[in-house]
Amino acid sequence: MRSGGVEIGWPNKAAAAKQADTLARTTAREFETLSGNALIQGDNLDALKELRRVGHRRYRLALIDPPYNTGGGFVYEDDRSEAAWLSFMLPRLLVARDLLADDGLMMIFMDEANLPILRLLGREVFGASNDCGVLVWEKKRKPSFLQAQMGSVTDFIAVFAKDRRQAPALTMGTGMAGKRYPFNNRGNPTAELSFPAGSVEFDLDDQSVPKQDMSTPGVPCRLLDRVVIKGGRNANPFRMQGEWRYSQASVDEFAATGQVINISRLPFRPNLVKAVPSEKKINNLLSFRTNPGIPTNEDGLAEVTALFEGETVFDYPKPVGVLQYLIEAATDPGDAVLDFFAGTASTGQAVAQAGAGREFTLVQDTAPLPDTATGTAARKLCQRLGLPAHLASIAAERLRRAGLDSERDFQLVALR
Repeated sequence: MRSGGVEIGWPNKAAAAKQADTLARTTAREFETLSGNALIQGDNLDALKELRRVGHRRYRLALIDPPYNTGGGFVYEDDRSEAAWLSFMLPRLLVARDLLADDGLMMIFMDEANLPILRLLGREVFGASNDCGVLVWEKKRKPSFLQAQMGSVTDFIAVFAKDRRQAPALTMGTGMAGKRYPFNNRGNPTAELSFPAGSVEFDLDDQSVPKQDMSTPGVPCRLLDRVVIKGGRNANPFRMQGEWRYSQASVDEFAATGQVINISRLPFRPNLVKAVPSEKKINNLLSFRTNPGIPTNEDGLAEVTALFEGETVFDYPKPVGVLQYLIEAATDPGDAVLDFFAGTASTGQAVAQAGAGREFTLVQDTAPLPDTATGTAARKLCQRLGLPAHLASIAAERLRRAGLDSERDFQLVALR
């Protein structure tokens, strides 16, 4: 496998890749009829293989927060060597890719140190052309100074498509009807645009405008042909040269679909006028500073602590709000979302809050809780509740406390 002409190698890579093609070691009879929301308790590679085998569902979005390979004392085993981490992640990403819908996306949370190797791995699995870029999430209000040179307040979300040609834009909200979008965009490469006859609406009297330099300070622009304006439209095709926001293909599409291109005055400054509200693409910065709806890790910890009556049972749970934002940006009503590093099931709660018929499949392993402060608190909670002492129990309990009924709202599936 190659990632855009660069091949990464590590010991046991071939063996790791082969794991994606073997049968699951554990299963459950519920897989044969699995539908609706589900929390699968067990090894996530086995769970992914069984989901692929039964083939009941394709996911529009896989949203995961895997171990960061930092060596920290997390509930997850998070101290793998880089080679071991790659061998761990590779088969899981390969099988998860098979579970995506043709227009599906995978979003992977990662810290700065491990982002480069993750993107190389993701390009091997999905192909370099299906690397959609990286979202930057401001996860903290106050920086942590774990390195000597600077404080850190961000994490990253790498986005890959199964087939980028079919993948949706990430959108949130709508733009205003009647909003004007200038064609001129200072700093873009100089290019020539051709406007077909009748394609431009003019707020000018009937006249003939000769070719001329229409530049103003900071806005280079030339009219390359005489334009005859008749009845508020251009009677002839004409060309303009400038630094454009839109390509010739876009102009041709605007003209073919009857979208409004307007020029209101001399010198000519074309604008695209949206006749109806349109979905707005999100930008790649997710920050509470620019969007009050984007929460931080502090908010995520507060959510879980409140649900568990003041006890800290998991380190750095992702806040529901940022997950819900991503889910709503990447999916439509009725779509299915997969999280195979479910942690405390924040993604399940986020899908439920996004609503509109969306459904989740979560997977969390049943490894023993570690002897850390967080692991000890989680173990004691499980003991008090009479639950098996593993994080998958905490995930199920979190969903219940968030208002989801394990008999009605989600199915528990235990691998054996």
